[in-house]
Amino acid sequence: MHSDTTETLEKQKLARLRVSPTLAWPTVAILVGSVGTIAASWVLTMNHLWPLWMGMVVNGVAGYALFTPAHEAIHRCAARSPKVNDWLLAAATFVAVPFGRGRLFRLLHMRHHRFANEENDPDHWMARSLWTWPLWGLWPYFYVVYFLRDPGRLPGLKVSEVVREMLVAGAIIAALWVWAPFYMLTLWLIPTYLAFFLMCLVFMVLPHYPHTGRQDQNPNHTALMRMGRETWLTPLLMYQNYHLMHHLYPTIPFYRYGKAWKARENYHRTHSAEMIVGPFDLGPRTRAGG
Repeated sequence: MHSDTTETLEKQKLARLRVSPTLAWPTVAILVGSVGTIAASWVLTMNHLWPLWMGMVVNGVAGYALFTPAHEAIHRCAARSPKVNDWLLAAATFVAVPFGRGRLFRLLHMRHHRFANEENDPDHWMARSLWTWPLWGLWPYFYVVYFLRDPGRLPGLKVSEVVREMLVAGAIIAALWVWAPFYMLTLWLIPTYLAFFLMCLVFMVLPHYPHTGRQDQNPNHTALMRMGRETWLTPLLMYQNYHLMHHLYPTIPFYRYGKAWKARENYHRTHSAEMIVGPFDLGPRTRAGG
């Protein structure tokens, strides 16, 4: 009876954590801070107030940070209102895709969750191998190719919508290239590659490697829990050291992942013990049949 009561209380606590906030202020703070940092970096670099290399690094890291509000909005846990989530997604992806809505990335990311580590996972072919690392900084472009090769994978999205967004973004980016080609190369193109590379590493590779825990076989084994050194590892990885919590409870805001783990810690340790790794482990230390 005590065990049943404890489990009920744990589930109730977890259910409260899964309720989206009216507005996730940590998510908004990262969005505003990152966009502001990129804007300031452009001004400081173009006016020679700090070195070019610093502007490149700052823009790359700030671009990486922008993926967290985009990711939260994709899962509609950046706000309770769907329209606010859509606006935040568009704002978070504006630097990479001006005036894009982000629907392609939302739908393909949902496909990743549905088929995590399976053949139909759009991240699987690239993120499962360390040999593909030069391509990690290009993953959004592969998303576009993945969709255009078979639009039937996403019946709710029209090819014309994606093409229209690419043309608008392309025209704006091309105009900026004409205006300042050197700075577009050094403060946009190279930092964007760095940002996408870090996104792929932190959100797609490290949390799942070696990508053998399939969603259709055991959802509790689809991602890792990277335990230890959380004081600095958690902000560095934008809470993706707790990535298993995200796959089990995808509507929980990122800053609640630790609380979600604690809410049902005994359950998680029992059913996902193999997926708990140290802070510097590449993947699980032991595997079925290994």
